[in-house]
Amino acid sequence: MCFKNIEILYEDKELIVLDKPSGLTVHPGAGQKNYTLVDFLIKKYGKNLSNLSGIDRPGIVHRLDKDTSGLLLIAKNNKTHKLLQEKFKKREINRLYLAVVWGLLKKNSGSFTMNIGRNPKNRKKFSTFKDGGRNAITKYKVKKNFSNVASLIECKLLTGRTHQIRVHLSSSGNSIIGDKKYGKNKSKLLKNVDKPLINYIITFKRQALHAYFLSFVHPINRKKIQLNSKLPSDFNKLIEKLKLI
Repeated sequence: MCFKNIEILYEDKELIVLDKPSGLTVHPGAGQKNYTLVDFLIKKYGKNLSNLSGIDRPGIVHRLDKDTSGLLLIAKNNKTHKLLQEKFKKREINRLYLAVVWGLLKKNSGSFTMNIGRNPKNRKKFSTFKDGGRNAITKYKVKKNFSNVASLIECKLLTGRTHQIRVHLSSSGNSIIGDKKYGKNKSKLLKNVDKPLINYIITFKRQALHAYFLSFVHPINRKKIQLNSKLPSDFNKLIEKLKLI
């Protein structure tokens, strides 16, 4: 079992911040029993991790989807885990993501505030609701537009619902490129684009979503921690291809 693509960006006796590659599931579930991030954590740290999330999720304070890359916070003990959970609830942990989405957003910055809950017709998916669901807030800012085909945007999570950014963007009509679960057919936007470039964009192998920035005050020593994750090569290549439009 090889986990060479996982990079530890920060570590002390209380916590870890690592850079998760796309394609790696965080913890075991119905669709993935082995080769998860938890396997890596157990192999590297053994029992020196918190267990507040259960024995099958040691150290896991929050999660990223399998095909989302970027920064993830891990707790080494229950005290730190609980304090980090409180910081998440109080919105004291700043998480920023970059996403490449279809089309142009209506405004250069704003917030998505639609509630999110399980899709009643497909329990493996989530949807937005006017009534029902749970409160969900995603702030966004447009970083760059690629003609009228796509946009690079920064997203800030104020809540942490499952698939939140993906669901909010899909509901707005700007689904993330490569998102097989929530993506919508936007091929009409590519009618004036060269065929090789069309093929590259529509066959992008994962959702173009990367958790690139994390900042918080350390729950024990009170020092400010601020970390950046470099864009993965596939994400960078997608951006460079879109610049050709």
